[in-house]
Amino acid sequence: MSADTPAGSSPSPAPAGPLRIAVILASVREGRRGEAFARWILRLLGERPGVEPALLDLRDHPLPPYAYPKTPTFIEGAYPDELPNRWARTIAGLDGYVVVTPEYNHGYPGQLKNALDHVLKGWWYKPVGFVSYGGTGNGVRAVEQLRTVAVELRMVPVKGEVNIRLIDLATAENGEPTDPRYARLAAGLLDQLLWWARATRQARSAEPPPT
Repeated sequence: MSADTPAGSSPSPAPAGPLRIAVILASVREGRRGEAFARWILRLLGERPGVEPALLDLRDHPLPPYAYPKTPTFIEGAYPDELPNRWARTIAGLDGYVVVTPEYNHGYPGQLKNALDHVLKGWWYKPVGFVSYGGTGNGVRAVEQLRTVAVELRMVPVKGEVNIRLIDLATAENGEPTDPRYARLAAGLLDQLLWWARATRQARSAEPPPT
């Protein structure tokens, strides 16, 4: 026992297993550009040791508008419908997220907000990073709004982000951006996200998060 360990107690074990990081694909439009960007980030995550990446395509989670009489505070994980329960369980089982989103009229897609709003505690004290895309604004205004939502959901938004300008964008055959600048930005985002994912997972395992 170390001098810093109180008598009769033992340190909490470090969480085992890979970090479970999801790439959330926000756009459900036909011909969406975001799918290529999401798969690019998924590939980069897969190259990191100790990471188990997953793609969460909102097409596969067609949540209805939130119309329940109670908020997720009271019914998260116990919805009368299975679709939101499956979504809540999926989110709760992850250690961090990268949201890939377009910018629509200075904002982000409504289906993304709906997906965020169906979960509460599943998001708590986990890091989130953002990859945006758009025209002249590169999607930055969508990310600005998402950061405020993430804080309200008690997530940890990381500083690094990737904002892709679609105008004259050079891509590989699979749609990944080829400009080395985007690769550097993505590497920085993932460095920060994974650091926070390890730190917050350790913290959550050590003691219950404040409510």
